[in-house]
Amino acid sequence: MNIKTKTISLVTAVVLGTSAWTSSVHAATFSQIQPYLTDYKIGFTDGNKLVTQAIYDDFELFSKDMIVTKGGKKGILDARTGKEITPAIWDNIDIPDAKNIAIVQKGGWFQYIDLKTHKLSTMKFAGAHPYYLAPEQGTAIMLLGKSSMLIHTDGKVLIPPFAGKLSMVELVAPDQTENKEAEKKRYFVATTPKELIMYDPASGKKLFALAKAELIPNEGGSDTAYLKVRSGGKEGLIDRNGKYVLEPKYNAIYIWNNGYFQVIGPKGQGLWKDGRILAEPIYKEVGFEHNNPDMYCTVSGDVITYHSRSKGTSHPLKKGAQFLHGSYVLGQDPKTNLYGVLQVGGETVIPFAYPRVEGPPAARLLVRSDGKKAILPAWGKEVKEPDFWFDSYVTLGSYSMLSIKDGNKIGLYSEDEGLVLSPVENRIIRHEEVTGEVLVTEPGGKVLRYSIGGKQIEAVNPNPLSDDLMTAYQPGKGVMIVDRKTNQPISKLYQSVYMDSDTNLIVAMDHDWADLYTPEGKLLTTEIKVAVWKSGNDGPPLTLIKVADSVYTMGVRAGNTEMAMIKADGGQLQVVSDFVYRDADEAMVQNQKIAVTARLDGTLDVWVQEGNQLTNKLTSVKGFHRESDFDRVLIQSSTGWDVYSPQLLRLSTGDYQSMKYLPLPDRKTGVIAYQDKKTGLYGLMSLEGKVLTAAKYEAILPTNKVFSQMWSKADDQTPYVFTTKDQFGYLSQGGQELFATRFLTKKPVVSYSPITFQAFSAYSDVMRYRPLELIDFGKPYSWPAGGNSESKFFANLALYLNLPKDAGKQAVLSDLVSKGIIKADENRSVMSDEDMFRVAYFMATGKTSQAMKTPQVMEWAQKRGIVPVREGMSYYMTMDLYTEYQHILMTELMRSLKGKKVLKPKTLTTASLSDAQQQILTTTLIVNGKPANQLSVPLPQAEWQKAIQGLVNQYNKQAAQLLAAYEAKL
Repeated sequence: MNIKTKTISLVTAVVLGTSAWTSSVHAATFSQIQPYLTDYKIGFTDGNKLVTQAIYDDFELFSKDMIVTKGGKKGILDARTGKEITPAIWDNIDIPDAKNIAIVQKGGWFQYIDLKTHKLSTMKFAGAHPYYLAPEQGTAIMLLGKSSMLIHTDGKVLIPPFAGKLSMVELVAPDQTENKEAEKKRYFVATTPKELIMYDPASGKKLFALAKAELIPNEGGSDTAYLKVRSGGKEGLIDRNGKYVLEPKYNAIYIWNNGYFQVIGPKGQGLWKDGRILAEPIYKEVGFEHNNPDMYCTVSGDVITYHSRSKGTSHPLKKGAQFLHGSYVLGQDPKTNLYGVLQVGGETVIPFAYPRVEGPPAARLLVRSDGKKAILPAWGKEVKEPDFWFDSYVTLGSYSMLSIKDGNKIGLYSEDEGLVLSPVENRIIRHEEVTGEVLVTEPGGKVLRYSIGGKQIEAVNPNPLSDDLMTAYQPGKGVMIVDRKTNQPISKLYQSVYMDSDTNLIVAMDHDWADLYTPEGKLLTTEIKVAVWKSGNDGPPLTLIKVADSVYTMGVRAGNTEMAMIKADGGQLQVVSDFVYRDADEAMVQNQKIAVTARLDGTLDVWVQEGNQLTNKLTSVKGFHRESDFDRVLIQSSTGWDVYSPQLLRLSTGDYQSMKYLPLPDRKTGVIAYQDKKTGLYGLMSLEGKVLTAAKYEAILPTNKVFSQMWSKADDQTPYVFTTKDQFGYLSQGGQELFATRFLTKKPVVSYSPITFQAFSAYSDVMRYRPLELIDFGKPYSWPAGGNSESKFFANLALYLNLPKDAGKQAVLSDLVSKGIIKADENRSVMSDEDMFRVAYFMATGKTSQAMKTPQVMEWAQKRGIVPVREGMSYYMTMDLYTEYQHILMTELMRSLKGKKVLKPKTLTTASLSDAQQQILTTTLIVNGKPANQLSVPLPQAEWQKAIQGLVNQYNKQAAQLLAAYEAKL
């Protein structure tokens, strides 16, 4: 979980002026021009003077040059002086590799500019394509049209303009056509009315010329070592030396994978590979096997013949044969129509004696004339004549495990292991959904367990924990701790048990709490258990904080939800706080461990290591903020915000309205922006708490946040932008004003997008994911910032069930079970998707889903549209299960209350706008024709207050209609 404070957005306030100007602050000469803002337009300064007017809308910075945008058109400035290289008259500009050639486009025509001479090419081209060659060769630009040419990005002309076509080709070495990782080399090929010429890409040297031939491009095709050409209306192949390897006498040639070429002639299809024709072009169809490049096939009539290139063998089968794997093919004898399996390049491995086949998906089966079936081995397994036959099969959880039946006998087959258990009578086999394992009850009553891969699972699977202890797993029941000397259990069954390497304590997990054992086996947690809390999705199941020889964590009494800080030391457990906490988080600041515990009233206690113990250093604070690159912490007390050291020593004494860490571009250090309570203005403070500037600025922002184009120029970049009521300027890390100019010369034009359901898309987004921001549900549902999403979800679910909000997870689950909403499960530690869908079903219908099986519940949820979409590793690294369930809960709550006049829109006020409410309103605000949430610096405070008040008034007038329109779509 993350305990975070509400961050107040930095806003600016400026007065209206009449003209842009530079002030006589500590002017600094910048190593390259820097952008400035006037009237939300961009200009450039060298630090001493304005080198351009503020007339641009955007810019893109390169090493020596800058592409600027004005009114949708682009131009180029010298990034050192601001001198205009070409005016903003182009539709598009690109400077490949940030070198000496700029490609400019107007309409459908391209030209280039030599950035060393500033000269524009006189020739115009229909296309321009940069191609990266190699690290030592850089990039070449291919310019195409009636005349074509090739120029390097450093300005060297590689292929002078000529009348004809120019193409880039990629070739692999002839012996690497079957290597998917083969290195490809790029060449450029010119085709003129007289000849085809191939050039070396780095030097522009002519490699060969082939008369009366033209290139047929292999655009996006398979890797090849050869060029496809047309000569005299026919197609052929040449190598990289310009020699024909396949004479141009074919109607068409197609490049296939693994070095194969399909050739088309007047009589049919053929195959060519590695310098020889494998099949003359006389066949109805030809092909090759992607997974075995040695195999190719030809089709004539109803017969498909498989060939081995290396063995020179041919194997005719009836059309419709199926490649299995390796060189095995399942098919029918063309004469008898009976099925069998042969090995291309080898012999028949299963005689062609079977009348039919069945499957897949579960398995591919041979069927005898008496109806008995046999399974063909899975991918990668040796194929041979079957040694067991059966009547039918049933899948066990997946296609990889099958229960086979032969008369009254039952056996077990694994895709990976083959026949695991030969069929016998009175055997019972079933799939256990909870564990995903296969359970086999033998005739004598013995129970065997198998993994989904077909391996037998031992009933007891010892796993060492310490010198004295090990774990023993009992399938379907759990894990216990066992004394290694006596081989006797010393614990109950747990969900999981592991040794925490940092603390050298054994953690035994059991639903919502855990026990702690010493390595020798002493149980430390008897009356008080360890509460399950963790500092992140990628962390261990619970958090233990080691301080010297002690271990601190959160404890809970059985049946209660309130937590206390507890300490394990010397084989004893000690409670070191009252049971007043609902949540906890751990932070590491400059190698200093800090624990933040949340009280039931929402305030926080902050604990830090002092000597050999963890001490409650700050109590009942209102906010705590830290960042990964910030070696300080920001803490909000009842009087305001201050900066603290990692040891929780207070470094500032201002009790500020807000504080924000502003890192330098390299993120190695930075400063703190503080906000004065009385004026609302901002100043800079060092990380040691020293005030660097007075609180006289309406905004202080990192330069690369205002101008994201500057992110790559950290060395040349002034670190911070400021605005006052008069100025836009730059600040150094030490708070020195380096440059200033007028911010606004005219009143900004503020307008609004319509606040209607169709136009106000942000409203639907907030209602979909955070409806509590806008809707009153008639009960005190809430989702406060920070804290554990699980506890917040169960508090809301408790309210829905008419339980006390602080009833706790176990009380809520017990109530759900007692009402038949979810099934009883003594092993349940978290709600599952199925549990949540059953809750949703009850909310939607007023009925329980006890009669519905799992697939039916999942299908209902899918049709209902409440199944979360979970894709990609990045999602699973950050997923929050109970936030997803909260979304489902609120969605179904809105659906169930629709039309009952219970849901009411909240009345918004400017004084109490939350961040989410402010963000949704801002999406409708337009400043100078641009959405306000896209402005590089926000509106001045006075203008902002007028604008937001107008928005709040408009929203409140439309809120009821918006809610009604949203309800109609539920």
